[in-house]
Amino acid sequence: MQVEVWGGAGEHGRSCYYVQFGQRSVLLDCGVKKGQEDMYPLLDAAKVRGLTTVFLSHAHEDHSMAIPLLYRHGYNGVVWTTRSTAHQLESYYASWLRYVSDAGKEMPYTAEHIEQVRYRFLEDVSAPGQWFSVEPGIEACWGPSGHLAGSVWFLLKAEGHTLFYSGDYSPDSRLLSANLPAPEYVKDLSLAIIDAAYADDETEQEILIETLVETCRQVLNRGGHVWLPVPMCGRGHEMIEILAEAFPDTQMLCDEQLEKGFQALCGDEFWFQADKWHAYKQMWSNRVQVLNEEQVMRRSTLPERTIFLSADPMLQSRASGIVLEACRARQENAILLTGHVYPGTRAAQLLAEEKPGFEVTRCRYKIHQGLPDVRRMLDQLRPKSTLLVHAPKVKTDRLQTKLIASGYDGIFSCVPGDTIIMG
Repeated sequence: MQVEVWGGAGEHGRSCYYVQFGQRSVLLDCGVKKGQEDMYPLLDAAKVRGLTTVFLSHAHEDHSMAIPLLYRHGYNGVVWTTRSTAHQLESYYASWLRYVSDAGKEMPYTAEHIEQVRYRFLEDVSAPGQWFSVEPGIEACWGPSGHLAGSVWFLLKAEGHTLFYSGDYSPDSRLLSANLPAPEYVKDLSLAIIDAAYADDETEQEILIETLVETCRQVLNRGGHVWLPVPMCGRGHEMIEILAEAFPDTQMLCDEQLEKGFQALCGDEFWFQADKWHAYKQMWSNRVQVLNEEQVMRRSTLPERTIFLSADPMLQSRASGIVLEACRARQENAILLTGHVYPGTRAAQLLAEEKPGFEVTRCRYKIHQGLPDVRRMLDQLRPKSTLLVHAPKVKTDRLQTKLIASGYDGIFSCVPGDTIIMG
């Protein structure tokens, strides 16, 4: 078995892993990276044309938005994913097109290539946690990863090797379920590709939530407006529930894109933890007011204290630019950036400003794995070798050093272009 890193290890973004099982080859995700010239994976066109199949863990652009490039390079197979993920992709394609256009760049693929993508839905062939035949010689198993609705991990078996790919794994979700393969499935696991986006950070989710709530409280107490730009699908929907509970008398606002994300999230009860689906839908109906773009821009100029979430984490849209200028008018306001910030984006520029005119704060909400989570995953899976992914190389190196010092063997810290060969 041979694994080639086409993107995603030693960096944040463009997750893409080529796996050769003897004469068969598969691709795990095919994403993009914002804010830099090397936005797309290091695709080998000849190997793309020879792919047996492709697996997509979830809809976020850093895992999905380069998939049409595979078809441009001659791939004519299918993409295995969940129905929920496929439904979310339309909005992500539109968002990525706007981002590329606003950056003055050209799309490397066309609408025709997007239309060529053919999906096979995991739910149609197998229940989670059960093996199914992808084709003669390759078996797969999948399960929920807790990152967003439709997000999954994969377990692949071929040519005497078994490989685990976590996708983006969120063990701390308050809404979504996450589990791992049954112990008997991973007794002889050759390699695990593990989400380690927070590298050696050991901060637990409850501490981060306390910080988030306290920061919002300070802003609201001084008469300010709290703005949280978040992805259309993912952490924002969990934070709305947390903040609605913490501030029962404060108005919760969101834009129409986040409402679309809510509809996608609630479209399938399967992804929720037991007994959470109905309560969450009721909370949203009672507490969240949805605004269109014009209403968002108008409300941002008013002094009324609110908590507002918008589906534009890098602040790249026209509406975000207008809201940003309105927020600058009152130093009591605050913008809380709760996830990764890509270089070159408006969010990164805002963080770099010495005097932005209002509070700009990094206030992380955990949707990936740090050191304690990686340890727990390794203890359950016990792989012979492990590839740590989703964090810059220097941070991954620190995590690798700590894991080896703790007695874990076969830990790899790689960069795009590297290859791991298993005997």
